[in-house]
Amino acid sequence: MKAIIFDFNRTLYDPDQGSFVKGAVDSLQKLKEEKFLLFLIGKGTNERANLINELGLHRYFDEIIVKEEKEIEDFRYLKKKYPDADFYVFGDRVKKEIRFGNECGFKTIWFKNGKFASEAPENDQEKPWKTIEDYEELEMALK
Repeated sequence: MKAIIFDFNRTLYDPDQGSFVKGAVDSLQKLKEEKFLLFLIGKGTNERANLINELGLHRYFDEIIVKEEKEIEDFRYLKKKYPDADFYVFGDRVKKEIRFGNECGFKTIWFKNGKFASEAPENDQEKPWKTIEDYEELEMALK
């Protein structure tokens, strides 16, 4: 069984535009139909959690974690809860979700797009398994 951990800001939702990243919702719908386990780990407060619900994202995800600071323990928790899953991590920050995913032994996909696209990996833990620049590439990256 395949599982994907998504980041929220600038991976699914563009806070500067106040809208979804192009292709994000269509990809979530398709992955859900293909029986992927989908998880969201986001940094934020209750305000962010409320936004995620208002956007209707809860219907796509098997579990949503929103905390003031994203931590590797959040990724380890999902790995322990779903030990038979083949995990991928998809996010825009090599210093956060890509590093945490690599440290957990997951396949990591860097969404090199937007504000942090120039934030290059500085060590092996920050190097993604694959890099994509738009959602059209995500399906191929998961094969």
